Amino acid sequence: QAYFWNGISLYQKRQFDHAIAQFKKGANMAALIGNAKYKKLSRDYEARVYASKGNSLLLQKKYKEAAAQYDAGIKVYPNSINAYYGKCLLAKELKNYSELKAMVAKVKSLIPTSRKGAQYYGKARQVAFGAFLNAGASDLQKENYKDALANFDQAKSYYDASGILHYYMAVANVKLKRWDTAIANARKALTLQVHSRSDVYFILGQAYQGKGMKTQACASFKKVVKGPNVKSAKYQIKTVLKCK
Repeated sequence: QAYFWNGISLYQKRQFDHAIAQFKKGANMAALIGNAKYKKLSRDYEARVYASKGNSLLLQKKYKEAAAQYDAGIKVYPNSINAYYGKCLLAKELKNYSELKAMVAKVKSLIPTSRKGAQYYGKARQVAFGAFLNAGASDLQKENYKDALANFDQAKSYYDASGILHYYMAVANVKLKRWDTAIANARKALTLQVHSRSDVYFILGQAYQGKGMKTQACASFKKVVKGPNVKSAKYQIKTVLKCK
C-alpha cells in the first residue's frame, strides 16, 4: 500500500517515471504477499501513467513514441481504458480510420471494467465523430461526394445530433441529385444547432427545386437572409422560379 500511494503522489506531481517505479514495486510486493486488490490497482495505475506519458508525447506530435507508451500501458494492464482511449486520439491524428474504429470498439468493451468506462466511451465516440466529420468535409471540398457521404455515415454512427453533420450530408446529396434524402437531411439540420440557418435553407431550397416542388423551394429561398448565398437565393426567387 505504501508503494501504491507513493506512486499516486508522484503521478499527481507528474513525476511519471518515478511513479511507474513505485507502482511496479507495489505490484510486485502485492503479488508476493497475495494481495490481489493492490496488485490490480498498482498495475492499473502504472498503465494510466504510461497513457499520460503517451498523451504528452502526442501533443508534441511524437507519434511513434506515444504509441510505444500506450502499448506499454496495455502490456502492464490489458484492460487499461486510458491507454486504449489514448490510442483513439493517436489514430485520429494519424488519420488511421480503421484503427480508430477498432479502438473505440475496444473502449466500449471495457465499460464494465472501469468506473469511468461510460465516460471514456463517450469521449472516444466524440473523437471518432470529429475525425469522420472532418474527413467528410475534406471530401466535400474535393467534390468527392460519395466518399464524403460514407464518412458522414460513419460520423453519424457515433453521434447523430449534429446540425453541421446533417447540413453537410444535405449538401452532398444535393450534388448527387438525391433530392428526397437531401430534404430530409436539411430538415433534420434545422431541428439542431447549426452555425447558419440561412445556409441550410439555401440547400433545402435547392433540394426542393431539384424535386420540382416550386412552392416549397420559394419558401426556403426567402428564408436565406444572410451569408454568401443571399444573392443566389434572390436570383432563384426572381429570375428562375419567379416566386410570388
